[in-house]
Amino acid sequence: MNRKITISLVVAVIICCGGCTNTRYLTDRTSIERQHDMKVHRAGGNVGDVLINFGNFFIAAILNSGYEVYSRERAFKRISIVNQSTDSLYVNMVTDIVWKENGYCDIMGIALPPGAKQKLLVPYPAAYNVYFRTPSSEEEKLEIRTDSKLRIINLEPGMTKDSIKNESSGGQSQ
Repeated sequence: MNRKITISLVVAVIICCGGCTNTRYLTDRTSIERQHDMKVHRAGGNVGDVLINFGNFFIAAILNSGYEVYSRERAFKRISIVNQSTDSLYVNMVTDIVWKENGYCDIMGIALPPGAKQKLLVPYPAAYNVYFRTPSSEEEKLEIRTDSKLRIINLEPGMTKDSIKNESSGGQSQ
């Protein structure tokens, strides 16, 4: 096989696989099904956008008019939750966004081993309360918004207690 074709295929596979979400560390059946459903919904929307843009391109070429790109509003965002601790983390993400009238877009039952990363598809824009704990620590709460540029959420025990302590001492670290 031609060397350029091989390199192109490898790059295409890396790009496609690097953008995938998975359910490897999800334990809640409803959350797993919702992740699969959101992925199908997102992929269907992307395929529809591509087909509409091809149609617009050919019509613009035939009519010798200007070509305008069609794009729907983004409905989902891919984020990654990373366990920065040396112990397993148990994470639940709660929101007030409803998915297809059959429940909230909560993501429950994420069991992350030390150093593991879980990629998730979440509604855009949304606000999530992230509750996490290790087997030996108290539950902590972190608020995130999916409309920010934040894509990677690093979690470790005690991180919210440190930020509360810093805020109460005037923001100075000791």
